[in-house]
Amino acid sequence: MRLLSPMMGDVSLLRHCVTSFCATILVFGCSHAPPPDFAPDPGLVAQVKDIRIVTSYARACPGSVIAASYEAVLVSGERVPFARSYDKKHPPRLHVVFLDRESPDAVSQQDGDWVTERDPLATVSTGFRLTATLRANSNVTSTVVVPPYYGCMPHVFTFSGDEGRPGEAGDNGPDVTVRLAQLRSPFYDKLYVAGIQVGVAPPFYILGDATSVAPADWLVVESRGGRGGAGIAGVNGTDGAAGDAGCPAQPGAPGGNGGNGGPGGSGGRGGRVTVIVPVDQPLLAGLVEGRSRGGAGGPGGAGGTGGRGGKGGKGQTDQSNRRCPDAADGPPGRSGSAGPAANDGVPGPRSIVLTAPSRDLFGVQVPPGLGALLERLQRRP
Repeated sequence: MRLLSPMMGDVSLLRHCVTSFCATILVFGCSHAPPPDFAPDPGLVAQVKDIRIVTSYARACPGSVIAASYEAVLVSGERVPFARSYDKKHPPRLHVVFLDRESPDAVSQQDGDWVTERDPLATVSTGFRLTATLRANSNVTSTVVVPPYYGCMPHVFTFSGDEGRPGEAGDNGPDVTVRLAQLRSPFYDKLYVAGIQVGVAPPFYILGDATSVAPADWLVVESRGGRGGAGIAGVNGTDGAAGDAGCPAQPGAPGGNGGNGGPGGSGGRGGRVTVIVPVDQPLLAGLVEGRSRGGAGGPGGAGGTGGRGGKGGKGQTDQSNRRCPDAADGPPGRSGSAGPAANDGVPGPRSIVLTAPSRDLFGVQVPPGLGALLERLQRRP
């Protein structure tokens, strides 16, 4: 099985371990960074009472980059920015390398930006927590929480069976199960959570703000049969044997005909799409459009090339000292015909809709982030 529409890179969603040590490596790994002995003015450090973290957007999508700038708030009220670049002729008063930047939800970059955690469930209840601490005075620290945004997540997915071997049918499309519920989080009172499971692989999750999602076909999930394998190519014809020299010389033998190409393999059958929604929210099934399509048929194999005709024999001199002419070359063999293309695979069964209690909808083993949302749902009056 292969995923044709990439879902943020790989289907499996990875969690990042973020430490200040990692951030330090990122900061000093670039040749454009300040020199190692670059340090802030102690007098300026003594005046810093707070740090402001300013993000370019009010919300952030999982797996995206949060652009951020930083300001030191002095006792006098003056704000001094932390520079992102370094000019040795005009060193800045403050630079982002003077900050320890940490987060359990994002990786700090050299220039002060952050790459956020890709797994949407990892931050569904916490948001992206970003902390900056003045390295010269750890008492000066600040943390901001950037709420998650889900409008940028993909909503169209196509899964396909494997392509057939030469001359063989493609595999059937995988069975896909979509579990969908409306939950709530600290940031969204109405939040759609969809778990998509392909075959026996672990599910991955797509989230959406229920107040801004289209009322139908929010998710499009297709299970497509694998493409049929190409037909086996026909064998090439053998070259004709050369004619014997003599008087008269013997013509070359004709080349052998190329073999016909084999038929292509048929496309695989489309897989089944199953949608499971809560018993008390059956209309949520309208948010999912399940498709099942057969795979493309494989092309026929190429015909084999006809063999070359044999070289005609060389004429020799007879007893009367007369030279006989060279014999003609043999005719080339006929090329084989291409094999027939196969038919496309047939669609799979229509998608089906099932219902289950909300507490059982996603199964027993759920990610911690999803478990917290389900507990929140049960506590709701």
